[in-house]
Amino acid sequence: MFGEEILNGKQLREHLGISTTLMYRLIENGLPYHRLTCTGKKYYIVSEVDEWLRKAGYHQQKVWTK
Repeated sequence: MFGEEILNGKQLREHLGISTTLMYRLIENGLPYHRLTCTGKKYYIVSEVDEWLRKAGYHQQKVWTK
C-alpha cells in the first residue's frame, strides 16, 4: 500500500474521466474500495481499480469503456 496512489471518489472520477452515476454502477458491480475506520469514507487504490477494470473487460481510450 505504501508508494501506491490513493484517491478519494472525486479524485478517482477525475482520474478515470467518468461520471458519478457510472462510478456508482461500477461499485455495485464490484469495483474495489476501502473504508477509513474513523470516518467510514471510501478510498481507492489506483492500481487495484485499473486492474479490476481490465479484468472486467473495460479498456481506456480517452475514457474507460466496455
